[in-house]
Amino acid sequence: MRNTIILLIAFILLVVVLPEIAGACPNCKESYMEGGGQSPVSSGFNASIVFMMTMPFLVIGGFILRLWIARRRGSAADADELHLQKAH
Repeated sequence: MRNTIILLIAFILLVVVLPEIAGACPNCKESYMEGGGQSPVSSGFNASIVFMMTMPFLVIGGFILRLWIARRRGSAADADELHLQKAH
């Protein structure tokens, strides 16, 4: 745990001290500089970044939703079975 904290602090210091490390890729930087952020290429880059950032949340959220639905159906089936057992 301590090594992780030290590594995180070192990484943050590097990013603050050397901003070129945290800079955009050359294609993104060039497209932004050419069109002032309003060119079709930079808009495409922005849309792809948003898409890539949302996909992990959608995939994991879909998986969790599927597990939750399966659990609800299982508990509903258990309740129906218990109700049928009490009726007999």
